[in-house]
Amino acid sequence: MFIVSIASFATEQDSAQIVYEKGKRNWFIEAGVNANIYMGQIDAQLDFIDRIGWGGSFNFGKWFTPCVGFKMELNASEYFGAAYNGEEANFIHPHKYWNRLHNDENVDNYQYQHFVTFNPNISVMISLLNSLGKAKENRVYDMILSLGGGVYVNNGANVEEELNRGGERIILSPAFNVGLQNKFRLSEQVDFNIDLRAGYLSNAFDGQDLFGRGDLTASAGISLTYKFKPRGYAKAKIVEDRSAELENYQTLCANLSTLNDSLEQVNAQLKESNQDLRTRLMSQQPQVEYKYIERENNTRIIAILEYKIGVSELTKENRAKLKAAAEIIKANPKYTFEVCGYADNETGSKEINIRLRNARANRAIDQLLHYGVNRNQIFKATNDGELPGTTTRAIVIRQLDCD
Repeated sequence: MFIVSIASFATEQDSAQIVYEKGKRNWFIEAGVNANIYMGQIDAQLDFIDRIGWGGSFNFGKWFTPCVGFKMELNASEYFGAAYNGEEANFIHPHKYWNRLHNDENVDNYQYQHFVTFNPNISVMISLLNSLGKAKENRVYDMILSLGGGVYVNNGANVEEELNRGGERIILSPAFNVGLQNKFRLSEQVDFNIDLRAGYLSNAFDGQDLFGRGDLTASAGISLTYKFKPRGYAKAKIVEDRSAELENYQTLCANLSTLNDSLEQVNAQLKESNQDLRTRLMSQQPQVEYKYIERENNTRIIAILEYKIGVSELTKENRAKLKAAAEIIKANPKYTFEVCGYADNETGSKEINIRLRNARANRAIDQLLHYGVNRNQIFKATNDGELPGTTTRAIVIRQLDCD
């Protein structure tokens, strides 16, 4: 995908550029009918109305931007003309005679010509209104200028030999074409067109090369355009020029980098000074001897209840131990006691062991309350660590804040 700027064509533009995908968008076909006239050197002797022939056109093409496109055309045209009597010419039909219906002048000096041509060509299209004004992809009316080239092919090989030139017939002629199309938008898919075309080709194409200049063709017609999907053009905002701002930021970054280098140097000097000061202060401090006094843990165990694997219910033996512990707790109302539940971490999952520790502690506390212990003296705890001196499947009741 790429961006094509049309600012060089336009005097008034949107604040956006046209974005298009090459090869995919805005293809179309056209078909129409037209009236044609051939302008050779002698053809003016034929009345204008008798010189008009009919034809048709078919082409397809693509718009690259709202301003520029191309198309490939095939035009089929019927032409009528006049030739000097007695001169070698082409397209003279014996059963068509010059008469006063064609022209009153020099009745016996002219012959009547009739031929058909095909004109394949390639043209570049330029939208005049989009190029010279504000670019709009959906104009209701537009004027399209087309410039291109191709060849004219005549049917000279098919006319009767009598009254026609011999082996010097020109069947092909390169040609230059110019066209002006008036386009009216009927819908998103269809346009109606009024087409004007002109062509310049070899002087001897009609079989007469009496003068040095070339021959001309002209046509006027109508056509319809069908536009294939995808249609239209996306818009992209014009990127502002921030080069000056970027240069300022780059200068600021360079200054900040220089300042940062300076600060790093100052920081290094401060660190060195701080280390020297620390060394001096340490050398000036008196030597102090510290004594460490170890203090025993001020708790005591008053009961240990052991359990089997996976069991939290109290046995008769454990109830007896709890009853004895309850008497101790009630006899010491100023102290607090911890009821801590343990579980064996070597068996069972982590979740099961958590539930088991809590269940053992809760059942022991409920039994102590049943024996008349003050609830404010009891704190619940659980522990997944090792319990020295016994199994880890247990309840341990400790007195806290011992004297």
